[in-house]
Amino acid sequence: MTTTLREFSRNLARHRKAAASGHEVLVRDASGGVYVFKRVDPERKSLADLVGHLAGSVKTGRKIKTLAGYGRA
Repeated sequence: MTTTLREFSRNLARHRKAAASGHEVLVRDASGGVYVFKRVDPERKSLADLVGHLAGSVKTGRKIKTLAGYGRA
């Protein structure tokens, strides 16, 4: 799907819906530049990454902190 910048801004909801369904929307500006508007799937994160800020509360089986550098191993 190809559109102009003005038409893209006027009908953003329609173009967002087209991008969500898997289509690429090519947006042309007045100087001849072309921009691609498409949906990008987010990266999958592991549960340990999602709750990493709770490191002291959640037992993951991995050591988070060590005493290395303080004369203890």
